[in-house]
Amino acid sequence: MAHIDIDSEKSTLDEAYTQGLGRLEFYHPAGTFSLTPASEILLRAIVDNRALLHGVGIDWGSGVGCQAILAAKIDTVDSMVGLEISEDNVAAAIRNAKENAVDEMVCFICADSYSPINSNDDQTVQALKGKVDFVLSNPPSSEGDDGFGYRRAVLHGAREFLKKDGIVFLNISFQYGWERIRALSEDIEGFCYKGVIASTDCVPFDLSRPDLLDCLKTYAKEELNGGADYTFLSNKADESSFINARTALENFERVGTSPLTKWQTHLFEYKK
Repeated sequence: MAHIDIDSEKSTLDEAYTQGLGRLEFYHPAGTFSLTPASEILLRAIVDNRALLHGVGIDWGSGVGCQAILAAKIDTVDSMVGLEISEDNVAAAIRNAKENAVDEMVCFICADSYSPINSNDDQTVQALKGKVDFVLSNPPSSEGDDGFGYRRAVLHGAREFLKKDGIVFLNISFQYGWERIRALSEDIEGFCYKGVIASTDCVPFDLSRPDLLDCLKTYAKEELNGGADYTFLSNKADESSFINARTALENFERVGTSPLTKWQTHLFEYKK
């Protein structure tokens, strides 16, 4: 049976999971990024849609390197560059690339979005402009807006780097709602939305996690301020039982129940 083993400092993808890409191990020491359900669904998208990936790739927000390293194992992928803001994550990613024997194919750079923090890396990133075949990204929820800001940043910035017909695997969980997804392809010039390429079943948006509870409170505030509704599911047996963030928060505060969502990866194609 294919599976991922996750403990406090290491995650392992077995060979059944990677379907021919080998057994992979990723170290995530204390203070670095560890696998979450959202990151796992992007790994699944890479495995199941490997035929779409070739040439040069960027992993935006690469964490400890899991997605970039997995993609580098695909025969048709020539090289990967991981862009990550945390120096500790970059150090762990470099170690992981070496441990998984792809260190000659994968470069990790400390960067704020697409901008290197160290000027010594400027030339490496500049050389990628117009030469990238695909971008992978599992962005966090942004703060001070509707939580969708980093996803907009991924696509906005990718336009400088992608070739014509280049693609983006972008994680957008179900609760953000179709209106925001549609706006990405309508408002960011050059992109065509191609649909969901990987998804979990309905899973709890686990409000016992303080970070997710903070997200839900931000979502509810955004709705109250006139923003588009978010979309959660209230009933696993009925996938038409939609509720917005305000109702989800009210339910949690009243009876302690978490709403449901789906972790998903979406495909965007760049048409210059």
